[in-house]
Amino acid sequence: MIPKSSGARPYLEAAIAGLLLIATAIFAITILDSQEAYSDDRAGLMVLRESWGEVAMGYGLRGTPRSGSAEFAKAYTAFRARPSVKHLINADVAFAASSRRVDEALVRLELAESLGGARADNNPARYAAVLDEALGDMVGRVSAYSKSRLYSSRLSLAALGILVFAIGAFFVFLERRMRHENVEGEESRALARALISAQEAERLRLSHELHDAVAQDLAAAKLYCGLAASCDKVEVDAKRAVDLLDRSIGELRDICHGLRPAELDRLGVQDACARLCQEIADAARFAVDFRSMGFEGLDLDEELEINIYRVLQEALNNVRKHAAARHVTVRLIARTVSIRLTVEDDGVGPGSSQAGLGRRGMAERARMFGGGLDVLPGPHGGTLVSAWFPRPVKEDP
Repeated sequence: MIPKSSGARPYLEAAIAGLLLIATAIFAITILDSQEAYSDDRAGLMVLRESWGEVAMGYGLRGTPRSGSAEFAKAYTAFRARPSVKHLINADVAFAASSRRVDEALVRLELAESLGGARADNNPARYAAVLDEALGDMVGRVSAYSKSRLYSSRLSLAALGILVFAIGAFFVFLERRMRHENVEGEESRALARALISAQEAERLRLSHELHDAVAQDLAAAKLYCGLAASCDKVEVDAKRAVDLLDRSIGELRDICHGLRPAELDRLGVQDACARLCQEIADAARFAVDFRSMGFEGLDLDEELEINIYRVLQEALNNVRKHAAARHVTVRLIARTVSIRLTVEDDGVGPGSSQAGLGRRGMAERARMFGGGLDVLPGPHGGTLVSAWFPRPVKEDP
């Protein structure tokens, strides 16, 4: 269950994803626009070269001589004023050099035409040839610069795509992690509430048992003792009092044994688990085959022992309540790095039932020590409960 406060998170993520997509689209459109501008510049230069071809005829460079270059100078000036051409002049050194050669050739050509070629160094054909060559260089530089910018733009677009993907993947990872943490936190809170409720229920049960059984028997025993002291039926009343006291003592022992098995303190976890299996087998309608090994010389912490015992107790109680089994196999084995407890029955199996408080409690007991719990269908039918606990490391004195 995810807290309601996380409901606004998908909208935030959608907004961020939308902004990243818009930024990518704008960047791609900018690349396309710049490439379109470079294509227009190249086309414009080609038109200028065509028009210059007509002008160049007047200088004897191409075909029959024709008129001068005034119209070409106006067209070139208009081309030179384009923003994309200005950007090219600032960005590409070779293009700027060719542009300066065209400007210089136009100036010298105009001067040569005004002087009418009276001096040897004012030959218009020579400057026209320089201008023709510079225009060709400008066309080549526009193509080369366009290809270079296109390559760089593709790299930038790829880098932006990778960045968008990485950010998206990060948000997905963060979202899943937060959801996982929220689910774990909610499960922990639910388990804590359930454990508190179970504690209160257990306390209520003990209160009722002590009040309704032990306290009533002690009160009746007291009454019989009083009657025995005041009448002649001493032997009968005393016998009744002894029976009630015996029953009260037995009930108190059962209650104390349920709270903390004395066998754990006297005999250890192996014998305590063996006795538990025998008691449940006697009370239930199934046989329990219990075996343990590997505990020779192993000194376990009291808290670990009681949790192993409680896991076994809960597993056997689940078999008695839900499995309809006839035979149960219990193995408690201390291995090199872990202690493993398995409870396998031949009953109906776990099916698709959800984990209840008992199963969650067993899993939590194992997790407290860094272990784990699995509840799976048995290899031969029924249910297999497998719990493991890290084996305590013996510290050097």
